[in-house]
Amino acid sequence: MYSLALLTALALPAADPAAPGGMAPEQALAVIDAKGKMIITHVSCTCYGPAVQENVVTVPGEKDTKVKVKVSSVMLTTAEIDAKHVQAYTVDGKTIPVEKLVTMLAKEKTVLVAMDGKKLDPFYTQLYKEDTIVLVPPANTLNAGGAYGAYGVVPPPVVPDLPPLPPEEKKPPEKPKAPPRDERKP
Repeated sequence: MYSLALLTALALPAADPAAPGGMAPEQALAVIDAKGKMIITHVSCTCYGPAVQENVVTVPGEKDTKVKVKVSSVMLTTAEIDAKHVQAYTVDGKTIPVEKLVTMLAKEKTVLVAMDGKKLDPFYTQLYKEDTIVLVPPANTLNAGGAYGAYGVVPPPVVPDLPPLPPEEKKPPEKPKAPPRDERKP
């Protein structure tokens, strides 16, 4: 009887692993200049159609000659920010002080960037080497949200200044009405 219960317990399926939280990191290049400015360079898809498009064009001067042209579009984004405003840590979660980060990024280096401004879920960092630097700049630093279905944090909408409402007209207080008279007899 005991062995049957043990076999039943061992035969139960394992629980599904938890889904990762937050956005996945993006790879970028980062360097800190002599003035303490961090320059982050990120390359992404322009996201308005296929990454590579084939267009057919007619060659001028040649009769009925059509040529296929492959067109690739990418977007290069460069952001400059004071290094003191960017959190940095290793993939195992250890914080990197700004002074050490300045020496680590004296030369341009490939880094991971948390685009949403939040520390990464450890699920995303398990495939990277221990010395990989993870940068957490303020949300939307690289302006990843926006047109053509791009991903990232969408900036808050801009609300225009509205003119003030006109003052309400003050009405004199109304005299209380007398309750209706009940002229029915009991």
